[in-house]
Amino acid sequence: MPLARMSVKKGKELELRQDLRIMRQAIDKYKENYDKHLYKKEEEVDRSGYPKTLEELVEKKVMRRIPVDPFTGKADWITRSYTDDPESSLSDGKDVFDIKTASDGTALDGTKYSEW
Repeated sequence: MPLARMSVKKGKELELRQDLRIMRQAIDKYKENYDKHLYKKEEEVDRSGYPKTLEELVEKKVMRRIPVDPFTGKADWITRSYTDDPESSLSDGKDVFDIKTASDGTALDGTKYSEW
């Protein structure tokens, strides 16, 4: 039985890594499109070029949907802003520069999911 649980956990870890990679690529694509002035109509003077929310990635058709975190069972990703202090765990919420899982679990390799 422990082998089966380990296999399920490993599958969720692979899914989490894939979801993080896909969303980070979508954030980068949004920034690239913004820099090419594809979203010029909504351009603001003090805007970083990153999406204000994860939902904006869906609105601009960079992603079809926001994936569900395999460990929390919700699309409750923690976002990091371009202007956030890298040492702080708090975000000013101005934009979405990076994301991480809301899970406080530990991976099979001993790292925290929130550090991925």
